[in-house]
Amino acid sequence: MTFDIRPLSDALGAELIGLDLSVPLDDDTFAKVHRAHLDHHVLVFRDQKLPPQAQIDFSKRFGPLDQHPADDAVLDGFPEVLMVSTKRENGNFIGLPDAGPMWHSDLAYKERTALGTMLYGVEIPEDGGDTGFANMHKAYETLPAALREAVDGKRGLFLAGRTNAKRSFKRPLNQEQKEKTPPATHPIIRTHPETGRKSVFANPQHTIAIEGMDEAESDRILSDLFAHCARPEFAYHHKWRVGDLTFWDNRSVLHIADLSRLDDPSYIRHLHRTTIEGDAPF
Repeated sequence: MTFDIRPLSDALGAELIGLDLSVPLDDDTFAKVHRAHLDHHVLVFRDQKLPPQAQIDFSKRFGPLDQHPADDAVLDGFPEVLMVSTKRENGNFIGLPDAGPMWHSDLAYKERTALGTMLYGVEIPEDGGDTGFANMHKAYETLPAALREAVDGKRGLFLAGRTNAKRSFKRPLNQEQKEKTPPATHPIIRTHPETGRKSVFANPQHTIAIEGMDEAESDRILSDLFAHCARPEFAYHHKWRVGDLTFWDNRSVLHIADLSRLDDPSYIRHLHRTTIEGDAPF
């Protein structure tokens, strides 16, 4: 199969044009998609007609799948597929309506963090609900010297955003889900296991402290680090269309969702998410 690659911004991201992901890719094509993912960090496949099993099968080409701790927000019959959705049944959200309100990397609070995430647009509002992506290689490479020195060799304490007290969520984890998701520590600066490039790994949704620092110093350094990582020149903001599949590298990218219309009852944003298990950061 042949396809074209169209960069989406100077920071990161590329659209791959000419692929139908509802059918298996041959090995040569898959290798080129894999390479594009490493080069551009975020891939966008437009106009897909992707049944849940096809999304699962494509995701598994990159590795075994992981599951979000909210195991009661998955698609019926497909436990690997998390519903990111503002839809309700009997007054209750069927999925996670407010996934990603802060910059973060998916499942960064697990011992083995996520390799990548695929998110497929099933129902998309006319406006609102964009997803921002930020290049953490660029963030690392432009760190001010004092900030780089402050975080070099340090480990962060990570806890699921739906567990920690930084923000209230419309659908928090229940007690059993919290107990299955204890905090973990990871290097604030990690090395990409496939490319060897370094990136910032800490994020405001899941990183709650720097190990071994007093609270005031930790909060100050993390605040400066998060502000640096959110600089506009590192980011691409994706405006969704029905049939879009986005695939991003959680080892080198932070992302955030625009939830500004979340309290509007007419606002429907329904997506299917699969997450590929990675490794312990180093």
